[in-house]
Amino acid sequence: MDSDDKLLREGKGVNNNHEIKILSRLFGKPFLPSFNYDNTPKQKYHYTSSEGLMGILKTRTFYFTDSQFLNDFRERININEELELFWRDNRKKYDKEFFKLLSSFRVDKYEDTGFSYADSLSSEMCRYFVFSMSMEKDCLSMWKYYSKNNSYDGYCIKLFSAALVDEWIDRTTGVAIISSKIEYYSEEKQKLISETVDRLFEIWKSYELSDELNDKIKKEYSSWVSVEALFFKNQCFEDERETRYVAIVPTNKLNDLYYEYDSVKHKMYDFRIVNGVLTPYIKMPFNDWNKETCWAISSIRIGPSANSEQRLKGLERFIDSLDYKFESCPLLQSEIPVRY
Repeated sequence: MDSDDKLLREGKGVNNNHEIKILSRLFGKPFLPSFNYDNTPKQKYHYTSSEGLMGILKTRTFYFTDSQFLNDFRERININEELELFWRDNRKKYDKEFFKLLSSFRVDKYEDTGFSYADSLSSEMCRYFVFSMSMEKDCLSMWKYYSKNNSYDGYCIKLFSAALVDEWIDRTTGVAIISSKIEYYSEEKQKLISETVDRLFEIWKSYELSDELNDKIKKEYSSWVSVEALFFKNQCFEDERETRYVAIVPTNKLNDLYYEYDSVKHKMYDFRIVNGVLTPYIKMPFNDWNKETCWAISSIRIGPSANSEQRLKGLERFIDSLDYKFESCPLLQSEIPVRY
């Protein structure tokens, strides 16, 4: 609680004019923490296919997939089960009016104005694109995902922790990026919801009720749910130990997204075919400001397979053929023993 909050709550030394000024400042600042920070671990790994690796290194871009088209068909709406549970178990903990204000909100779409409110984008409709990583550098279940004909032909890229949250990305592309680890367990999800709702309830109790206060609390809560929904997944996926970057794009600007490289403009919004589905994604450039050296990728690991030595040699030759160099990028082999 800052000095303005304390004065208002205690009613000390506040005349009408002073109170108006304090309330103005109160409503001009967020009640909940900003989403614009990276709370993920420094060690992050992206598993991809041989074709995916070639595309990443050739174009110097990572592909962010539209959240509606990810493998988990319950992406974003998974949070609704936790919200139902929370409000059912905590109904008596809060004032009836406060309960009525927030308890009905659910996520039912893949685009909304949630983040635009939190980021002061004038309530623009936004769409969410996801780039998934793991906290595991050599995970058998992740390698199996890229297994074809009993051959573990995937690759694992270690990312420099600040590669996609550096301020130049927003400046260059007009796309905001946030990052967080995935929550799988109901206890952890319930704790996050409880902390958020409790914070808003304390504020709601502290000040004289008004439509303005109710509206701000409702918007802050719905914005938090909208964005946090991107980081709640079913426990059955826990082996992935996922952490992810999420790109938030104003929907009406999708077709106008470009990044420039060597004085050439490249369209960011595109489609690819995944299991027969036309899947939208955006191409997100990395290390735009340094054309000679790549710093975003710290290492590349080859999946466990019988021909790993040959794959290592091929990767070495391919990297040597690129028009940029790596400051330091060890090429590693999986330590998992397989018979294929």
